[in-house]
This record gives sequence, C-alpha cells and structure tokens, in this order.
Amino acid sequence: MEWVTAERVRRHFEGVCLGKVERFELPNLGALNFLLHNSLDGGGTVTLRSDPQGKTYGTALLRMEVEVETE
Repeated sequence: MEWVTAERVRRHFEGVCLGKVERFELPNLGALNFLLHNSLDGGGTVTLRSDPQGKTYGTALLRMEVEVETE
C-alpha cells in the first residue's frame, strides 16, 4: 500500500481533481480511501457531471499503474 500515495493519486487525476488529495488507511480491511477535494463539482445533488457519487473514479483509480519491487 505504500506505493499508492496521496500525491501519486493526485497526479493520476490531474485535470479532474482541482484540490488536494487525502489518503485514509483502513487497516482492518487492508484498504485505502481517498478524498479528492474539488473533483465532483459540488457533490451528488448539485453537480452536472455524469458521475455524481464518484463511482467511476474508483474504477479509474484501479487503472493507475504502480511499480512494485519483486524479490
């Protein structure tokens, strides 16, 4: 999980995310949660973007390439 940093995610969503990115670890789940500030144009109830809840962003994040060291 150390390869998937807030800065790396911000670069991956450059042009979409207009603010900072925060990373939250969920150790009991072995998961990460990212908050992309200023990326949904106001949120689910007021945005004109086609992805008001950010579900497509999750799929886009899965496409981010990371280099992993092999032993």
